[in-house]
Amino acid sequence: MIELRADQIERVQDLLQHIPEAIPKAISNTINRAAETAKTEAARKARETYYVKHSDVIKTIRITKASPSNLSATVLSRSSPIALSKFNVTPRQPQPKRRKPIIARVKKGAGGSIQGAFVARVTSGHVGVFNRVGPARLPITQRFGPSIPQMIGSETVTRWVEEKALETIDKRLDHEISRVLEGTR
Repeated sequence: MIELRADQIERVQDLLQHIPEAIPKAISNTINRAAETAKTEAARKARETYYVKHSDVIKTIRITKASPSNLSATVLSRSSPIALSKFNVTPRQPQPKRRKPIIARVKKGAGGSIQGAFVARVTSGHVGVFNRVGPARLPITQRFGPSIPQMIGSETVTRWVEEKALETIDKRLDHEISRVLEGTR
């Protein structure tokens, strides 16, 4: 959770005491910019840590913005688990009669072989990594990796995002104060 410190709020109140209606506006603008930074940095750090596309991460993140009457913003990510074939999998395309195990890497610097898995194209045209349920040819089940909220929720990503959002709050608060003060001259 990212919050403004008491000293930051006091500073805004001291500098803008002659324009009290500008205080909530300056704070809400700062919070909204920090939320946008959190979204961008979450996608960037998830991409650095996992084999996932930046655009796929951005698509799942929604921001509820702050307003002068409601000084809180929410950054929320929702998605279901991602098919294992969307990550770094070897081979990428179906190879009938392949005897070697499938190699899958979800997290950069990690990964390994998946015994009994195979790459197949289903009737819809989707290419995925599958396993047989029993000894029979069918049924088969698709293998999945983590969801994007799980990636973003990892400790390394969360810590990075909070750090960057707090830096943004420090910078933007000064900017918003000077913007209001310059506008009153």
